[in-house]
Amino acid sequence: MPPCPPALRRVAVVLLLVLFWWMAASVSYKYSTTADEVPHLTAGYDYWVNGAYNLQPENGNFPQRWAALPLLAMKPRFPAPDDPAVHGGDVWHVGFDVFYGLGNAPDVLLAAGRAMIALLGVATVALVFFWSRSLFGSAGGWVSLALAVFCPVLLAHAGLATSDMAAALGFTAALLAWWRLLHRLTVGRVLAAGGALGLLAVAKFSCVLFAPIAALLVVARLLHRAPLPVATGGWHARLRGWRRAAALAGGGLASVALAAIVIWASYGFRFSAQPPGASGEFLQDWDHVLMTTPRALVIDMADRLPPQETMQMTPGAVQKFVGFARTYRLLPEAWLYGLAFVERSSRFRMAYFAGEYRLTGWWEFFPTAFLLKTTLPALGLLLLAATVPLWGPRTSRWRLAWRLLPLLALLAVYWTFALTSHLNIGHRHLLPTYPALYILLGITGWAAARAPAGRRWLDVVVALALMWHVSESLHARPGYLASFNELAGDPDGTHRLFIDSTLDWGQDLPGLRQWLDTHARGEKTFISYFGSGDPAFEGIKATRVADNYFDLRPHPAVPLMTGGVWCLSATMFERSYTNVRGPWSDAYEREYQRLTTWLHHLNQQPKNTPPTNTDGTPISSKQLGDWLFDLEHLRFGRLCYFLRQRAPTAVIGHSILIYRLGDDEVAFALNAPPALL
Repeated sequence: MPPCPPALRRVAVVLLLVLFWWMAASVSYKYSTTADEVPHLTAGYDYWVNGAYNLQPENGNFPQRWAALPLLAMKPRFPAPDDPAVHGGDVWHVGFDVFYGLGNAPDVLLAAGRAMIALLGVATVALVFFWSRSLFGSAGGWVSLALAVFCPVLLAHAGLATSDMAAALGFTAALLAWWRLLHRLTVGRVLAAGGALGLLAVAKFSCVLFAPIAALLVVARLLHRAPLPVATGGWHARLRGWRRAAALAGGGLASVALAAIVIWASYGFRFSAQPPGASGEFLQDWDHVLMTTPRALVIDMADRLPPQETMQMTPGAVQKFVGFARTYRLLPEAWLYGLAFVERSSRFRMAYFAGEYRLTGWWEFFPTAFLLKTTLPALGLLLLAATVPLWGPRTSRWRLAWRLLPLLALLAVYWTFALTSHLNIGHRHLLPTYPALYILLGITGWAAARAPAGRRWLDVVVALALMWHVSESLHARPGYLASFNELAGDPDGTHRLFIDSTLDWGQDLPGLRQWLDTHARGEKTFISYFGSGDPAFEGIKATRVADNYFDLRPHPAVPLMTGGVWCLSATMFERSYTNVRGPWSDAYEREYQRLTTWLHHLNQQPKNTPPTNTDGTPISSKQLGDWLFDLEHLRFGRLCYFLRQRAPTAVIGHSILIYRLGDDEVAFALNAPPALL
């Protein structure tokens, strides 16, 4: 068979990249707003229009600016700069107003922002192809391209207006540019490395992980005795010894300086988070993020028991660096604030995994998520790729290892961090490792193309694996975000292992509305929803229960719970974001009975009289709010405990569980002895 003409190959690559963009961006019309999209788009638009950087500073600001570019032409209504929420940096309330309170079209805003992030996905996939082709030839490049284009993980986050895809692009581009700089020092490569490092730095604050990766590669390059070609203008040289080390140090420092310029440019070359003459605050003050006043973090639950986990919040290296850089104005204030905020938040975060709740995470979280979210054929090719270097002579193994070193360094450092991370809220935090992984898997295409007659079966194995991978991707569409491979078992039961952005990020309100219109029109409906979408905007008329952290509309205290259609986000069903987590305990039951008795007493009091306890002692307004909040969550916790014993009526997108309950069943769940539940 004659070889495919180069022009036709180029057309095929372009078509696959366009297909990737379409598959990612078109999901926008199937998903409601996921949890982080409202703040990203709101902050990005504010950066462009008002030049203030106090909204959502914890994600750099490149992804927000990039996603919000189309909004500049749309000119959505936006709160005034002196609005209390804008002034106070409360991006959640500002974003709710922009999307649902001021008459804008949320679906149009979302579609535009998501289409822009999908372009970042295209750039990432293109880098995967070209890097793999440079290592493994055309066959390797095509294997890597097919894996990336049809990867459900990449498609899921390339179709959302968040910062995760920008981080994956930033890590991949910075890694390639840095590795090229270490092999040939030119003005162009210094500029490329500096630009890529700057892009990564304003994409996401996980950029700090690039420092040990870069250091490892520098050490490896210095240990490698090959001379360093240097070219500037008409001057060329091949440096050895200390001159090589000095040149690399100079080139590296120049790149870092350029990255700092990119950071400054992203914040308008202004130190202050506010433009001249304006005032505004961050959502949390500097004392909080720098931890200048050490404090113990505790999370109180509705059982009133001492917390099982506490975290001593004391300043570390990041806080000391940020404090120093802030004093001498080395970098913009908002970027420094975001770095300190993210580092502080990464030390603790209430998370759920396989029936457990922790502040400090599990080392098993990310390995399990990777094994269950990556397609089985990709995992199989990973095992095959690990054996390929063993087939050649030892000298060729060392040459191959050297060429693959940057990819292996990224995976080693990133996975070391992942295994020790306390931030276990989403598989998406592994996204920067997938481009490197798919580049490495290009070696299977290279091995198949070069296999001797005795190993021609490799062609068949690789081809079948790619077809299986494509099939898995098409089967997952459009539910890329909630997709798991066959090892996870029943996809409607994956909430027993994972919730939050690994499964349920608030994306399935359109599917829920369609189900309710078809199967429950006119029925009494309750919903407990996780995300920044708005069920009311989606046309869902329902009483919201126990999702106070996400319901920014006026929320009645302790809503009446009766029979009807109950729609529960998987994250809420597992109660990660409520004050009642884990099994129903004796302590929960005691507090539930006490607060139930107290509420009955409160309802018997004359109107317009100060609230009191059952013994007649007055209670403060804060205590009143806390008790009503806890009682609502305790009621919801009891209901969920009851529902764990039965199968749902339906499951929407694997992320929203639906139960059709009668009045007697709800009454039983709220009033029966716990042993009978």
